[in-house]
Amino acid sequence: MQGLYLAMYGDKVELGQALFISIFAMAVVFLVLLIISYLIDFTALCLKGNKTKKKTENATEVKPDVQVARKSSDDSLVVVIAAAIASYLGTSVDNVKITKIRRITQTGTAWSERGLLSQIKP
Repeated sequence: MQGLYLAMYGDKVELGQALFISIFAMAVVFLVLLIISYLIDFTALCLKGNKTKKKTENATEVKPDVQVARKSSDDSLVVVIAAAIASYLGTSVDNVKITKIRRITQTGTAWSERGLLSQIKP
């Protein structure tokens, strides 16, 4: 590679020539990255093209069932939580009123969670 530079520019390279070489090299790299990006997009489009056709054919059949399944799984989650609270309190499920259920993110390590659980149980 050094021989190519010597043949083009001689022993000494001026600032303008060095700048031209740098910009040309960056342009080549950018062009190759752009081509790779378009190839990835084209591949994704080809792979998704077959799946979208199948989804559009079955979309009318699947959507109502999925919504019903989500609603019933949410209801069953409420029932399970109500049963667990009623069991812990020693009362019936009719006496338990759940107003809000929210997911709590883990704030500590597994050791601190275990310590908290050991304090809750009688």
